[in-house]
Amino acid sequence: MRSDSDKAKLYDRQLRLWQESGQTALENARVCVLGSTALAAETLKNLVLPGIGEFVVVDDGVVGEQDTLTNFFVQVGDQGKLRAECIVQGLCELNPDVRGSAVTRSPAELLASTDPADIQLVASATLVLACGQPESVVCALSRRCWQANVPLVAADFAGFYARVRTSIPEHADTPSDLRLLTPFPALRSFIDEIDLGVLDSTDLAHVPYPVIIVKALKALSLDGSAAAPTIQQKRALRDFIGTMAPAPGEENFAQAVDAVTQHCKPYSTPGTVEQILNYPAAVTPLVADAKVDRFWLLASALRAYMLSDYSQGMLPLNGSIPDMKADTKGYVALQRIYKQKAAEDAVQFATHVARELTEAGLPADFITPDEVAVFCRNASNLRLLRFTPLHDEIEGDSLCSTAKNLVAADVASHYALFRALARFEATHGRCPGVTASLSDAEMLDDEVVANDAAELIGIANLLLAEWGLGSDAKVDEDLAMEFARSGHCELHNISSMTGGIVSQEAIKLITRQYVPENSLCIVDGVKAKSYVAKI
Repeated sequence: MRSDSDKAKLYDRQLRLWQESGQTALENARVCVLGSTALAAETLKNLVLPGIGEFVVVDDGVVGEQDTLTNFFVQVGDQGKLRAECIVQGLCELNPDVRGSAVTRSPAELLASTDPADIQLVASATLVLACGQPESVVCALSRRCWQANVPLVAADFAGFYARVRTSIPEHADTPSDLRLLTPFPALRSFIDEIDLGVLDSTDLAHVPYPVIIVKALKALSLDGSAAAPTIQQKRALRDFIGTMAPAPGEENFAQAVDAVTQHCKPYSTPGTVEQILNYPAAVTPLVADAKVDRFWLLASALRAYMLSDYSQGMLPLNGSIPDMKADTKGYVALQRIYKQKAAEDAVQFATHVARELTEAGLPADFITPDEVAVFCRNASNLRLLRFTPLHDEIEGDSLCSTAKNLVAADVASHYALFRALARFEATHGRCPGVTASLSDAEMLDDEVVANDAAELIGIANLLLAEWGLGSDAKVDEDLAMEFARSGHCELHNISSMTGGIVSQEAIKLITRQYVPENSLCIVDGVKAKSYVAKI
Protein backbone atom coordinates (compact mmCIF):
# COMPACT_ATOMS: atom_id res chain seq x y z
CA MET A 1 0.00 0.00 0.00
CA ARG A 2 1.20 3.50 -0.80
CA SER A 3 1.78 6.10 1.92
CA ASP A 4 -0.36 9.25 2.07
CA SER A 5 2.53 11.35 0.70
CA ASP A 6 3.03 8.94 -2.20
CA LYS A 7 -0.69 9.08 -2.97
CA ALA A 8 -0.62 12.88 -2.90
CA LYS A 9 2.10 12.85 -5.56
CA LEU A 10 0.48 10.13 -7.64
CA TYR A 11 -2.99 11.69 -7.59
CA ASP A 12 -1.92 15.37 -7.64
CA ARG A 13 -3.91 16.37 -10.73
CA GLN A 14 -7.14 14.64 -9.76
CA LEU A 15 -6.89 15.97 -6.19
CA ARG A 16 -7.21 19.41 -7.71
CA LEU A 17 -10.41 18.35 -9.44
CA TRP A 18 -12.24 16.70 -6.53
CA GLN A 19 -9.99 17.50 -3.54
CA GLU A 20 -9.18 15.21 -0.64
CA SER A 21 -12.85 14.66 0.18
CA GLY A 22 -13.52 13.38 -3.33
CA GLN A 23 -10.43 11.18 -3.29
CA THR A 24 -11.46 9.78 0.09
CA ALA A 25 -14.91 9.03 -1.31
CA LEU A 26 -13.30 7.17 -4.21
CA GLU A 27 -10.98 5.18 -1.94
CA ASN A 28 -13.89 4.22 0.31
CA ALA A 29 -16.18 3.31 -2.58
CA ARG A 30 -17.24 -0.21 -3.47
CA VAL A 31 -18.44 -0.68 -7.04
CA CYS A 32 -20.47 -3.71 -8.08
CA VAL A 33 -20.41 -4.49 -11.81
CA LEU A 34 -22.80 -6.89 -13.52
CA GLY A 35 -21.14 -8.14 -16.69
CA SER A 36 -17.53 -8.73 -17.72
CA THR A 37 -17.65 -7.38 -21.27
CA ALA A 38 -15.07 -5.06 -22.82
CA LEU A 39 -17.34 -2.17 -21.81
CA ALA A 40 -17.23 -3.32 -18.18
CA ALA A 41 -13.45 -3.67 -18.29
CA GLU A 42 -12.89 -0.26 -19.91
CA THR A 43 -15.18 1.41 -17.39
CA LEU A 44 -13.43 -0.24 -14.45
CA LYS A 45 -10.03 0.67 -15.87
CA ASN A 46 -11.01 4.34 -15.59
CA LEU A 47 -12.04 3.81 -11.96
CA VAL A 48 -9.12 1.63 -10.90
CA LEU A 49 -6.48 4.09 -12.14
CA PRO A 50 -7.72 7.04 -9.98
CA GLY A 51 -7.88 4.73 -6.94
CA ILE A 52 -11.38 3.32 -6.42
CA GLY A 53 -11.42 1.36 -3.17
CA GLU A 54 -12.92 -1.96 -4.21
CA PHE A 55 -14.81 -3.52 -7.09
CA VAL A 56 -16.55 -6.83 -7.66
CA VAL A 57 -17.47 -8.26 -11.08
CA VAL A 58 -20.51 -10.55 -11.30
CA ASP A 59 -20.61 -12.79 -14.38
CA ASP A 60 -20.34 -16.45 -15.34
CA GLY A 61 -19.29 -15.84 -18.95
CA VAL A 62 -16.38 -17.74 -20.46
CA VAL A 63 -13.66 -16.13 -22.58
CA GLY A 64 -14.29 -16.81 -26.27
CA GLU A 65 -12.47 -15.88 -29.45
CA GLN A 66 -14.52 -12.68 -29.82
CA ASP A 67 -13.38 -11.53 -26.37
CA THR A 68 -9.72 -11.85 -27.35
CA LEU A 69 -10.38 -9.45 -30.25
CA THR A 70 -12.30 -6.80 -28.31
CA ASN A 71 -11.29 -7.00 -24.64
CA PHE A 72 -7.75 -5.87 -23.83
CA PHE A 73 -7.96 -7.45 -20.39
CA VAL A 74 -8.09 -11.04 -21.66
CA GLN A 75 -5.39 -12.92 -23.56
CA VAL A 76 -5.58 -15.53 -26.33
CA GLY A 77 -4.48 -18.13 -23.80
CA ASP A 78 -7.47 -17.26 -21.58
CA GLN A 79 -10.01 -18.89 -23.90
CA GLY A 80 -12.23 -21.25 -21.92
CA LYS A 81 -11.48 -19.49 -18.61
CA LEU A 82 -14.01 -17.51 -16.59
CA ARG A 83 -14.00 -14.00 -18.06
CA ALA A 84 -14.76 -12.19 -14.79
CA GLU A 85 -11.70 -13.69 -13.12
CA CYS A 86 -9.50 -12.78 -16.09
CA ILE A 87 -10.45 -9.11 -16.21
CA VAL A 88 -10.22 -8.76 -12.41
CA GLN A 89 -6.65 -10.05 -12.52
CA GLY A 90 -5.69 -7.63 -15.30
CA LEU A 91 -7.39 -4.64 -13.70
CA CYS A 92 -5.81 -5.19 -10.28
CA GLU A 93 -2.36 -5.05 -11.89
CA LEU A 94 -3.05 -1.40 -12.83
CA ASN A 95 -3.22 -0.19 -9.23
CA PRO A 96 -2.03 -2.22 -6.22
CA ASP A 97 -4.13 -0.08 -3.85
CA VAL A 98 -7.39 -1.33 -5.39
CA ARG A 99 -9.08 -4.55 -4.30
CA GLY A 100 -10.91 -6.55 -6.94
CA SER A 101 -12.87 -9.82 -6.85
CA ALA A 102 -15.07 -11.91 -9.10
CA VAL A 103 -18.39 -13.60 -8.38
CA THR A 104 -18.67 -16.23 -11.11
CA ARG A 105 -22.45 -16.51 -11.23
CA SER A 106 -24.92 -15.17 -13.73
CA PRO A 107 -26.35 -11.72 -12.81
CA ALA A 108 -29.89 -13.09 -13.26
CA GLU A 109 -29.22 -15.89 -10.75
CA LEU A 110 -27.73 -13.44 -8.25
CA LEU A 111 -30.73 -11.10 -8.44
CA ALA A 112 -33.18 -14.01 -8.11
CA SER A 113 -31.46 -15.21 -4.94
CA THR A 114 -32.96 -14.49 -1.50
CA ASP A 115 -29.68 -15.19 0.28
CA PRO A 116 -28.89 -12.16 2.50
CA ALA A 117 -25.26 -12.18 1.28
CA ASP A 118 -26.42 -11.93 -2.34
CA ILE A 119 -28.84 -9.14 -1.51
CA GLN A 120 -26.13 -7.23 0.36
CA LEU A 121 -23.75 -7.50 -2.58
CA VAL A 122 -25.87 -4.91 -4.35
CA ALA A 123 -27.43 -3.10 -1.37
CA SER A 124 -24.07 -2.38 0.27
CA ALA A 125 -22.42 -1.05 -2.90
CA THR A 126 -21.59 2.62 -3.34
CA LEU A 127 -22.43 2.32 -7.03
CA VAL A 128 -23.73 -0.41 -9.33
CA LEU A 129 -22.92 -0.73 -13.03
CA ALA A 130 -24.82 -2.95 -15.48
CA CYS A 131 -22.91 -3.56 -18.71
CA GLY A 132 -24.54 -5.36 -21.63
CA GLN A 133 -27.29 -6.94 -19.52
CA PRO A 134 -30.75 -8.07 -20.71
CA GLU A 135 -33.69 -5.79 -19.89
CA SER A 136 -35.06 -8.35 -17.42
CA VAL A 137 -31.83 -8.15 -15.41
CA VAL A 138 -31.71 -4.35 -15.64
CA CYS A 139 -35.30 -4.07 -14.37
CA ALA A 140 -34.70 -6.39 -11.41
CA LEU A 141 -31.46 -4.59 -10.61
CA SER A 142 -33.09 -1.18 -10.90
CA ARG A 143 -35.78 -2.11 -8.36
CA ARG A 144 -33.20 -3.35 -5.88
CA CYS A 145 -30.96 -0.30 -6.31
CA TRP A 146 -33.88 2.12 -6.10
CA GLN A 147 -35.09 0.61 -2.83
CA ALA A 148 -31.58 0.73 -1.35
CA ASN A 149 -30.91 4.25 -2.73
CA VAL A 150 -27.83 2.96 -4.57
CA PRO A 151 -26.90 4.75 -7.83
CA LEU A 152 -27.20 2.61 -10.95
CA VAL A 153 -25.61 3.25 -14.34
CA ALA A 154 -26.72 0.89 -17.12
CA ALA A 155 -24.90 0.71 -20.45
CA ASP A 156 -25.43 -1.44 -23.52
CA PHE A 157 -23.89 -1.78 -26.98
CA ALA A 158 -24.69 -2.93 -30.51
CA GLY A 159 -21.71 -2.71 -32.83
CA PHE A 160 -21.07 0.95 -33.63
CA TYR A 161 -23.72 2.13 -31.15
CA ALA A 162 -24.03 2.31 -27.37
CA ARG A 163 -26.40 3.80 -24.80
CA VAL A 164 -25.91 4.93 -21.20
CA ARG A 165 -28.58 5.62 -18.59
CA THR A 166 -28.26 6.76 -14.96
CA SER A 167 -30.84 6.06 -12.26
CA ILE A 168 -30.86 7.27 -8.64
CA PRO A 169 -33.71 8.77 -6.56
CA GLU A 170 -31.88 12.06 -5.99
CA HIS A 171 -28.40 13.58 -6.11
CA ALA A 172 -26.77 16.83 -4.96
CA ASP A 173 -23.38 18.21 -5.99
CA THR A 174 -20.98 20.75 -4.48
CA PRO A 175 -19.93 23.84 -6.49
CA SER A 176 -16.92 26.13 -5.91
CA ASP A 177 -17.57 29.32 -3.92
CA LEU A 178 -14.50 31.60 -3.83
CA ARG A 179 -16.03 34.89 -2.54
CA LEU A 180 -13.34 37.04 -4.11
CA LEU A 181 -15.32 40.29 -4.14
CA THR A 182 -15.76 40.15 -0.35
CA PRO A 183 -12.94 37.94 1.01
CA PHE A 184 -13.38 36.56 4.51
CA PRO A 185 -10.71 37.70 7.03
CA ALA A 186 -8.46 34.63 6.79
CA LEU A 187 -8.43 34.78 2.98
CA ARG A 188 -7.75 38.53 3.04
CA SER A 189 -4.85 38.01 5.44
CA PHE A 190 -3.39 35.20 3.32
CA ILE A 191 -3.52 37.28 0.15
CA ASP A 192 -2.14 40.43 1.82
CA GLU A 193 0.92 38.47 2.93
CA ILE A 194 1.82 37.73 -0.70
CA ASP A 195 3.85 40.54 -2.27
CA LEU A 196 3.73 40.10 -6.03
CA GLY A 197 6.34 42.84 -6.44
CA VAL A 198 9.15 40.76 -4.94
CA LEU A 199 8.42 37.55 -6.88
CA ASP A 200 10.49 36.63 -9.91
CA SER A 201 8.83 35.64 -13.19
CA THR A 202 8.91 31.92 -12.34
CA ASP A 203 7.16 32.40 -9.00
CA LEU A 204 4.66 34.84 -10.54
CA ALA A 205 3.70 32.19 -13.08
CA HIS A 206 2.58 29.91 -10.21
CA VAL A 207 0.49 32.35 -8.16
CA PRO A 208 -3.10 31.00 -7.86
CA TYR A 209 -5.53 33.13 -9.83
CA PRO A 210 -7.77 34.03 -6.83
CA VAL A 211 -4.77 35.89 -5.36
CA ILE A 212 -4.27 37.76 -8.64
CA ILE A 213 -7.93 38.76 -8.87
CA VAL A 214 -8.17 40.04 -5.28
CA LYS A 215 -4.94 42.01 -5.71
CA ALA A 216 -6.31 43.58 -8.89
CA LEU A 217 -9.67 44.37 -7.27
CA LYS A 218 -7.89 46.13 -4.42
CA ALA A 219 -5.65 48.10 -6.78
CA LEU A 220 -8.72 49.36 -8.65
CA SER A 221 -10.69 49.98 -5.42
CA LEU A 222 -13.34 47.46 -6.43
CA ASP A 223 -12.99 45.11 -3.46
CA GLY A 224 -15.52 44.90 -0.64
CA SER A 225 -18.30 46.43 -2.73
CA ALA A 226 -21.85 45.23 -2.28
CA ALA A 227 -22.63 46.20 -5.86
CA ALA A 228 -21.64 44.18 -8.90
CA PRO A 229 -18.82 45.67 -10.99
CA THR A 230 -20.10 47.29 -14.16
CA ILE A 231 -19.21 45.98 -17.59
CA GLN A 232 -16.68 48.81 -17.93
CA GLN A 233 -15.16 47.98 -14.54
CA LYS A 234 -14.84 44.31 -15.42
CA ARG A 235 -13.18 45.23 -18.71
CA ALA A 236 -10.76 47.49 -16.84
CA LEU A 237 -10.10 44.70 -14.34
CA ARG A 238 -9.24 42.22 -17.10
CA ASP A 239 -6.95 44.75 -18.76
CA PHE A 240 -5.22 45.49 -15.45
CA ILE A 241 -4.67 41.78 -14.76
CA GLY A 242 -3.08 41.53 -18.19
CA THR A 243 -0.56 44.22 -17.26
CA MET A 244 0.32 42.32 -14.08
CA ALA A 245 1.49 39.23 -15.99
CA PRO A 246 5.28 38.76 -16.24
CA ALA A 247 4.83 37.71 -19.89
CA PRO A 248 1.94 37.67 -22.37
CA GLY A 249 -0.14 34.48 -22.29
CA GLU A 250 0.95 33.37 -18.80
CA GLU A 251 -1.55 30.64 -17.91
CA ASN A 252 -2.43 31.64 -14.34
CA PHE A 253 -3.02 35.27 -15.36
CA ALA A 254 -5.12 34.09 -18.32
CA GLN A 255 -7.17 31.99 -15.87
CA ALA A 256 -7.64 35.10 -13.71
CA VAL A 257 -8.92 37.06 -16.71
CA ASP A 258 -11.34 34.24 -17.61
CA ALA A 259 -12.58 33.95 -13.99
CA VAL A 260 -13.55 37.61 -13.65
CA THR A 261 -17.10 37.11 -14.90
CA GLN A 262 -17.81 34.06 -12.73
CA HIS A 263 -16.17 35.12 -9.46
CA CYS A 264 -16.26 38.93 -9.41
CA LYS A 265 -19.86 39.37 -8.38
CA PRO A 266 -21.64 40.10 -5.08
CA TYR A 267 -22.66 37.11 -3.03
CA SER A 268 -26.24 35.92 -3.53
CA THR A 269 -28.05 32.84 -2.31
CA PRO A 270 -29.02 30.58 -5.25
CA GLY A 271 -32.71 30.74 -6.10
CA THR A 272 -33.14 26.98 -5.68
CA VAL A 273 -31.82 27.25 -2.11
CA GLU A 274 -34.04 30.27 -1.36
CA GLN A 275 -37.07 28.24 -2.41
CA ILE A 276 -36.14 25.42 -0.05
CA LEU A 277 -35.44 27.76 2.87
CA ASN A 278 -38.79 29.51 2.41
CA TYR A 279 -40.74 26.26 2.05
CA PRO A 280 -43.17 25.69 4.96
CA ALA A 281 -41.42 22.46 5.98
CA ALA A 282 -38.16 24.41 6.45
CA VAL A 283 -39.89 27.14 8.46
CA THR A 284 -41.66 24.60 10.70
CA PRO A 285 -40.38 21.01 10.35
CA LEU A 286 -43.17 18.49 10.76
CA VAL A 287 -42.86 16.20 13.76
CA ALA A 288 -45.36 13.34 13.94
CA ASP A 289 -45.13 9.92 15.57
CA ALA A 290 -41.39 10.44 16.06
CA LYS A 291 -40.92 10.28 12.29
CA VAL A 292 -39.13 13.33 10.94
CA ASP A 293 -37.67 14.03 7.52
CA ARG A 294 -34.00 14.67 8.23
CA PHE A 295 -33.70 16.82 5.13
CA TRP A 296 -36.23 19.37 6.39
CA LEU A 297 -34.75 19.42 9.88
CA LEU A 298 -31.41 20.26 8.31
CA ALA A 299 -33.05 22.82 6.02
CA SER A 300 -34.65 24.45 9.07
CA ALA A 301 -31.25 24.57 10.80
CA LEU A 302 -29.77 26.14 7.67
CA ARG A 303 -32.51 28.76 7.69
CA ALA A 304 -31.63 29.62 11.29
CA TYR A 305 -27.94 29.75 10.38
CA MET A 306 -28.67 32.19 7.55
CA LEU A 307 -30.59 34.47 9.92
CA SER A 308 -27.72 34.55 12.44
CA ASP A 309 -25.22 37.40 12.75
CA TYR A 310 -22.33 35.00 12.13
CA SER A 311 -23.36 34.07 8.59
CA GLN A 312 -23.84 37.67 7.34
CA GLY A 313 -26.49 36.23 5.04
CA MET A 314 -24.08 33.80 3.38
CA LEU A 315 -24.40 30.02 3.18
CA PRO A 316 -21.72 27.85 4.78
CA LEU A 317 -18.61 27.70 2.64
CA ASN A 318 -18.07 24.24 1.13
CA GLY A 319 -14.28 24.61 1.11
CA SER A 320 -13.71 23.39 -2.45
CA ILE A 321 -11.58 25.29 -4.95
CA PRO A 322 -11.30 24.54 -8.67
CA ASP A 323 -8.26 23.28 -10.50
CA MET A 324 -5.88 26.10 -11.42
CA LYS A 325 -2.31 26.82 -12.52
CA ALA A 326 -0.23 26.92 -9.32
CA ASP A 327 2.61 25.10 -7.66
CA THR A 328 1.57 22.43 -5.19
CA LYS A 329 2.65 24.47 -2.15
CA GLY A 330 0.61 27.52 -3.15
CA TYR A 331 -2.42 25.49 -4.17
CA VAL A 332 -2.46 23.48 -0.95
CA ALA A 333 -2.02 26.64 1.16
CA LEU A 334 -4.98 28.32 -0.56
CA GLN A 335 -7.05 25.17 -0.25
CA ARG A 336 -6.25 25.01 3.47
CA ILE A 337 -7.60 28.56 3.96
CA TYR A 338 -10.93 27.64 2.36
CA LYS A 339 -11.16 24.35 4.22
CA GLN A 340 -10.53 26.06 7.57
CA LYS A 341 -13.28 28.60 6.90
CA ALA A 342 -15.59 25.78 5.83
CA ALA A 343 -14.82 23.92 9.08
CA GLU A 344 -15.64 27.03 11.14
CA ASP A 345 -18.93 27.46 9.29
CA ALA A 346 -19.74 23.78 9.82
CA VAL A 347 -19.26 24.13 13.59
CA GLN A 348 -21.70 27.03 13.64
CA PHE A 349 -24.20 25.14 11.50
CA ALA A 350 -23.94 22.09 13.78
CA THR A 351 -25.06 24.21 16.76
CA HIS A 352 -28.24 25.13 14.89
CA VAL A 353 -28.85 21.47 14.04
CA ALA A 354 -28.47 20.53 17.71
CA ARG A 355 -30.97 23.24 18.65
CA GLU A 356 -33.48 21.96 16.08
CA LEU A 357 -33.20 18.42 17.47
CA THR A 358 -33.68 19.64 21.02
CA GLU A 359 -36.76 21.65 20.10
CA ALA A 360 -38.19 18.65 18.25
CA GLY A 361 -37.60 16.43 21.28
CA LEU A 362 -35.28 14.16 19.30
CA PRO A 363 -32.03 12.55 20.48
CA ALA A 364 -28.77 14.31 19.61
CA ASP A 365 -27.68 11.41 17.39
CA PHE A 366 -30.90 11.40 15.33
CA ILE A 367 -28.85 13.15 12.66
CA THR A 368 -25.26 11.94 12.56
CA PRO A 369 -22.24 14.28 12.35
CA ASP A 370 -21.50 12.90 8.88
CA GLU A 371 -25.01 13.81 7.70
CA VAL A 372 -24.56 17.31 9.10
CA ALA A 373 -21.18 17.68 7.38
CA VAL A 374 -22.47 16.47 4.00
CA PHE A 375 -25.50 18.75 4.13
CA CYS A 376 -23.33 21.70 5.14
CA ARG A 377 -20.93 21.11 2.24
CA ASN A 378 -23.85 20.90 -0.18
CA ALA A 379 -25.76 23.87 1.26
CA SER A 380 -24.97 26.16 -1.66
CA ASN A 381 -26.49 23.73 -4.15
CA LEU A 382 -29.58 22.27 -2.55
CA ARG A 383 -31.34 21.47 -5.78
CA LEU A 384 -32.65 17.93 -5.86
CA LEU A 385 -32.19 15.99 -9.09
CA ARG A 386 -34.95 13.46 -9.50
CA PHE A 387 -34.39 10.55 -11.87
CA THR A 388 -36.76 8.09 -13.48
CA PRO A 389 -36.30 4.50 -12.27
CA LEU A 390 -35.08 2.31 -15.10
CA HIS A 391 -37.71 -0.31 -14.34
CA ASP A 392 -40.44 2.32 -14.77
CA GLU A 393 -38.89 3.46 -18.05
CA ILE A 394 -38.73 -0.10 -19.40
CA GLU A 395 -41.94 -1.60 -17.99
CA GLY A 396 -44.08 1.45 -17.22
CA ASP A 397 -45.53 4.30 -19.24
CA SER A 398 -43.23 7.08 -18.04
CA LEU A 399 -41.87 7.51 -21.58
CA CYS A 400 -45.20 8.69 -22.91
CA SER A 401 -44.75 12.10 -21.30
CA THR A 402 -41.12 12.63 -22.35
CA ALA A 403 -40.78 10.68 -25.60
CA LYS A 404 -40.85 13.82 -27.74
CA ASN A 405 -37.45 14.66 -26.28
CA LEU A 406 -36.11 11.64 -28.17
CA VAL A 407 -37.26 13.20 -31.43
CA ALA A 408 -35.83 16.60 -30.49
CA ALA A 409 -32.45 15.01 -29.75
CA ASP A 410 -32.55 12.94 -32.97
CA VAL A 411 -32.22 9.63 -31.09
CA ALA A 412 -35.74 8.18 -31.40
CA SER A 413 -34.57 5.51 -33.87
CA HIS A 414 -31.47 4.62 -31.83
CA TYR A 415 -33.38 4.26 -28.59
CA ALA A 416 -36.30 2.38 -30.14
CA LEU A 417 -33.88 -0.06 -31.79
CA PHE A 418 -32.05 -0.75 -28.52
CA ARG A 419 -35.40 -1.52 -26.92
CA ALA A 420 -36.42 -3.60 -29.96
CA LEU A 421 -33.12 -5.49 -29.72
CA ALA A 422 -33.95 -6.52 -26.15
CA ARG A 423 -37.47 -7.60 -27.13
CA PHE A 424 -36.15 -9.58 -30.10
CA GLU A 425 -33.65 -11.45 -27.90
CA ALA A 426 -36.32 -12.20 -25.28
CA THR A 427 -38.62 -13.60 -27.97
CA HIS A 428 -36.14 -15.66 -30.02
CA GLY A 429 -33.50 -16.50 -27.43
CA ARG A 430 -30.81 -15.17 -29.75
CA CYS A 431 -29.47 -11.87 -31.05
CA PRO A 432 -30.30 -10.58 -34.52
CA GLY A 433 -27.59 -11.76 -36.91
CA VAL A 434 -26.37 -14.78 -34.93
CA THR A 435 -27.35 -18.44 -34.85
CA ALA A 436 -28.16 -19.05 -31.21
CA SER A 437 -26.52 -17.10 -28.45
CA LEU A 438 -23.72 -14.68 -27.71
CA SER A 439 -21.63 -17.51 -26.25
CA ASP A 440 -21.81 -19.44 -29.53
CA ALA A 441 -22.18 -16.66 -32.07
CA GLU A 442 -21.89 -17.43 -35.77
CA MET A 443 -22.91 -14.75 -38.26
CA LEU A 444 -25.71 -15.58 -40.66
CA ASP A 445 -25.94 -14.70 -44.34
CA ASP A 446 -27.11 -11.33 -45.63
CA GLU A 447 -30.66 -12.52 -46.34
CA VAL A 448 -31.29 -13.62 -42.73
CA VAL A 449 -29.70 -10.44 -41.37
CA ALA A 450 -32.07 -8.45 -43.60
CA ASN A 451 -35.04 -10.45 -42.29
CA ASP A 452 -33.96 -9.80 -38.68
CA ALA A 453 -33.53 -6.10 -39.48
CA ALA A 454 -37.08 -6.00 -40.86
CA GLU A 455 -38.39 -7.55 -37.65
CA LEU A 456 -36.43 -5.03 -35.58
CA ILE A 457 -38.00 -2.20 -37.58
CA GLY A 458 -41.48 -3.60 -36.94
CA ILE A 459 -40.88 -3.90 -33.19
CA ALA A 460 -39.28 -0.46 -32.98
CA ASN A 461 -42.13 1.22 -34.87
CA LEU A 462 -44.65 -0.42 -32.53
CA LEU A 463 -42.71 0.96 -29.55
CA LEU A 464 -42.66 4.45 -31.08
CA ALA A 465 -46.42 4.23 -31.51
CA GLU A 466 -46.85 3.12 -27.87
CA TRP A 467 -44.89 6.22 -26.80
CA GLY A 468 -47.11 8.48 -28.92
CA LEU A 469 -44.47 9.06 -31.60
CA GLY A 470 -46.10 7.14 -34.44
CA SER A 471 -46.54 10.26 -36.57
CA ASP A 472 -43.35 12.01 -35.45
CA ALA A 473 -40.68 9.35 -35.94
CA LYS A 474 -39.99 6.32 -38.09
CA VAL A 475 -37.10 3.92 -37.67
CA ASP A 476 -34.19 4.45 -40.04
CA GLU A 477 -33.77 1.30 -42.18
CA ASP A 478 -29.99 1.67 -42.57
CA LEU A 479 -29.66 2.05 -38.81
CA ALA A 480 -31.75 -1.07 -38.26
CA MET A 481 -29.50 -3.02 -40.65
CA GLU A 482 -26.46 -1.97 -38.61
CA PHE A 483 -28.12 -3.13 -35.39
CA ALA A 484 -28.97 -6.50 -36.95
CA ARG A 485 -25.55 -6.87 -38.58
CA SER A 486 -23.76 -6.17 -35.28
CA GLY A 487 -25.13 -9.33 -33.67
CA HIS A 488 -25.14 -7.38 -30.38
CA CYS A 489 -21.34 -7.62 -30.45
CA GLU A 490 -18.81 -5.14 -29.11
CA LEU A 491 -16.24 -3.03 -30.92
CA HIS A 492 -13.35 -2.11 -28.66
CA ASN A 493 -13.13 1.55 -29.67
CA ILE A 494 -16.85 2.07 -29.00
CA SER A 495 -16.61 0.27 -25.66
CA SER A 496 -13.56 2.33 -24.74
CA MET A 497 -15.32 5.62 -25.49
CA THR A 498 -18.52 4.52 -23.77
CA GLY A 499 -16.52 3.27 -20.79
CA GLY A 500 -15.09 6.77 -20.47
CA ILE A 501 -18.61 8.22 -20.32
CA VAL A 502 -19.81 5.64 -17.79
CA SER A 503 -16.77 6.09 -15.53
CA GLN A 504 -17.16 9.87 -15.67
CA GLU A 505 -20.75 9.54 -14.48
CA ALA A 506 -19.59 7.06 -11.83
CA ILE A 507 -17.04 9.53 -10.43
CA LYS A 508 -19.69 12.26 -10.32
CA LEU A 509 -21.98 9.99 -8.33
CA ILE A 510 -19.28 8.76 -5.96
CA THR A 511 -17.61 12.10 -5.19
CA ARG A 512 -20.93 14.03 -5.24
CA GLN A 513 -19.10 17.06 -6.57
CA TYR A 514 -20.47 17.32 -10.10
CA VAL A 515 -23.90 17.09 -11.73
CA PRO A 516 -24.57 13.66 -13.28
CA GLU A 517 -26.36 13.44 -16.60
CA ASN A 518 -30.03 12.97 -15.79
CA SER A 519 -30.85 11.70 -19.26
CA LEU A 520 -30.22 9.12 -21.94
CA CYS A 521 -26.86 9.21 -23.73
CA ILE A 522 -26.49 7.60 -27.15
CA VAL A 523 -23.06 7.00 -28.72
CA ASP A 524 -23.08 6.85 -32.52
CA GLY A 525 -19.75 5.54 -33.76
CA VAL A 526 -20.73 5.80 -37.42
CA LYS A 527 -21.24 9.56 -37.22
CA ALA A 528 -18.66 9.99 -34.42
CA LYS A 529 -21.27 11.77 -32.28
CA SER A 530 -22.94 11.39 -28.94
CA TYR A 531 -26.49 12.54 -28.21
CA VAL A 532 -28.31 13.34 -24.99
CA ALA A 533 -32.07 13.24 -24.45
CA LYS A 534 -34.02 13.89 -21.27
CA ILE A 535 -36.46 11.00 -20.75
